[in-house]
Amino acid sequence: MADGSRQADSGGQGDIFQRLLDHFQGFADALDDQALARSLFPEAAAGGLFRPEILERFLTRHLPNRCQVISQARIFDSTGAVSVPVDLAVTGDLCIRLAHPDGSFHCLEGCHAAVVVEERLDRDAVFDALGRLASVPLSPEVPPGLEFVFGPRTQGILHKAVFAFEGTDPDTTLADVEAYYAANPVADKARPNLIIVNNSYGIMRTGEQGAATTGGMQIPPNTFHTYACVPHESCVGGYSLMLLLTEIQKAIASGSQAAIDYGDYLDQLPL
Repeated sequence: MADGSRQADSGGQGDIFQRLLDHFQGFADALDDQALARSLFPEAAAGGLFRPEILERFLTRHLPNRCQVISQARIFDSTGAVSVPVDLAVTGDLCIRLAHPDGSFHCLEGCHAAVVVEERLDRDAVFDALGRLASVPLSPEVPPGLEFVFGPRTQGILHKAVFAFEGTDPDTTLADVEAYYAANPVADKARPNLIIVNNSYGIMRTGEQGAATTGGMQIPPNTFHTYACVPHESCVGGYSLMLLLTEIQKAIASGSQAAIDYGDYLDQLPL
């Protein structure tokens, strides 16, 4: 099994999906354990790793090769709107590289995900994270005619996430999220799709169609709700990391189908 997995059942192949979950749980545990992180990333072990660097290396290792994970990126669009720095941005290889020479600025159409990383997700950190994500320009919709492939992705192509290593309880976090948006009206698709507190819990936002739990409970559209890996709560860290990868991959697939025209950027050049 690849690095990050726990010991497989010596009696045979074992459950491949359990082994896969254990693999990702190993990386979730490494975000809390420097010794484990050094064993998983020996190429960077000499000086130790900050926890955001571990998350960056995890994404780089597991996302498609066509992607690049950029730290401290600012995302801009053809109108000149520029975000404040986001800790991690995932860019692709199907767009013109309209990156600023210093490497900090990347055009919206070239980005698939924006991730804000917080050490501890308390009220101040929630407000900081949501504010930074709200500053990211809104992404274009899937072009008409492709809804049959991707569905009406009115949340936009860019996936937005908050990742924290520690945090308050989920009810408190949900209350803090509600308080932020009560004081700062923000369009639904400028809000995070996913909030993760490592090895504790996750919060997802439903899409325009709403969602249903495995128990059949209906969740309204654009609603934040908590999930856990019941009945195996100890695996919630690994589940959350795979969920993050899955959601970013969906954004990559959607973005690869977008009809992108850089004429608007060209028109902005000061001649």
